[in-house]
Amino acid sequence: MTLYNYLDRYLFLPLGDLVYGSSVVAKYKEMRSRDMLSELEIRAIQDSKLQRLVKHCYNTVPYYKRLFDSHAISPEQIKTRDDLVRLPVLTKQIIRDNYDDLFSTAISSKRIRKSSTGGSTGMPLKFCTDWDEWSSWKASTLRAWEWYGLHLGDKIFSLGGSSINKKKQLLSFKGLYDRVIMRNYKYSSADVTDEGMHRNYVELMKLKPQAIRGYGSSLYILARYIEKMGLPVCPIKVVLTTGEVLMPEYRRKLEEVFQAPVYDAYGAGDGGILSHECSKREGFHITEESCIIEITDKEGNPLPVGETGFVCSTDLDNYVFPFLRYSVGDMAYMKSEKCSCGRQTRLIGEVMGRAGKLMYNKQGVPISPTVLPMMFYPELDYHNVEYQKIYNKIDKFQIRQDANGDICILLKLKDPSEPKEQFDYVVTNYQNHFVGSKVELRLVDDIPCLPSGKEDYCVSDYRREG
Repeated sequence: MTLYNYLDRYLFLPLGDLVYGSSVVAKYKEMRSRDMLSELEIRAIQDSKLQRLVKHCYNTVPYYKRLFDSHAISPEQIKTRDDLVRLPVLTKQIIRDNYDDLFSTAISSKRIRKSSTGGSTGMPLKFCTDWDEWSSWKASTLRAWEWYGLHLGDKIFSLGGSSINKKKQLLSFKGLYDRVIMRNYKYSSADVTDEGMHRNYVELMKLKPQAIRGYGSSLYILARYIEKMGLPVCPIKVVLTTGEVLMPEYRRKLEEVFQAPVYDAYGAGDGGILSHECSKREGFHITEESCIIEITDKEGNPLPVGETGFVCSTDLDNYVFPFLRYSVGDMAYMKSEKCSCGRQTRLIGEVMGRAGKLMYNKQGVPISPTVLPMMFYPELDYHNVEYQKIYNKIDKFQIRQDANGDICILLKLKDPSEPKEQFDYVVTNYQNHFVGSKVELRLVDDIPCLPSGKEDYCVSDYRREG
């Protein structure tokens, strides 16, 4: 470890907690101490936290008070994670219909952090968290990074959404936190042309990071460009992927080009899911101190271990806007065996429902599926509050590309009476990326599942590649 690593861990990170009012240091120490607990010890922590959370929900959250009373359930009946089956599943639609009543009346508004999903399953959602939740996310991430030999203070090159690298953010405390504490340097993944990839390559070589992080498909596009141009790459410790299904061919290409192991993560801010591959890469280790994961059928009935179903999460750290048995919208299965690394946390196997496969325009340029939801924001700017209001009018969406490469966008609005014209910018955004393709926007009453039963938000029958 370098001097910066030590300063970051023992000076900068504690200062960040002091300024933010967060608790990353405390939670990180706690998680490290629990890394090799037995299964029984993990269950005891979960059950204890669950009992406290359920009482809090009943006493301070109007929606849960009504729910428990209408089902004749008392908080004392929910003692272990096995008792959660007594409760019905919490859906995105229930959250929308009861949004105001899902806030705890006991939490100060100063602790609330507003958030929303990026529509990774085609259904954007507004929700809230607090600083304890945020701290758990940071702590879990730092612990997982140490599994790979990556330390706080090591430089990270990140490819993300189109507006995360706005210069004005660098002067904000969040910008300083990213750069000084997390050493996370963010660059846009929106421009996937050779020119855009070359700019990212130049920044990568100037930064000389220890890690590369981002959407698997976006990093794959960069890797393909580097390989095509025969460019050298600086030494990299690890490649970290997240946000979508990591296709096997992407992992192979990333490891081949960057000469570093790839480690994937699966998380969901709505529901508090935190899970990471370890160095053995035998599944996603759930951060079970922070969430309880169930795999269920459509009715919310638990499925046997190894059977694929819907991911339901109970967030053990979110007290401001609690999620009990929340159906995330993804599909996965739980592995029966433990990881050979020795950790006793349960493992999530393959995650489905989050598109990871690239789409292509008629010029053969690959488009990352994680860029597609960003096009539902005017100017691709998901940080603009006014643009967020427009985006939040959308209930569900799906992008379909036919065999000719033309695009049909299905849009289900929360209020069907909203004028279609206000979403004309969506057509323009897609035309700018899918040059030469016909782009049609349709307002629909509902968006059916695919024949497979999945709810993928992008579907393509277009086979041209490069």
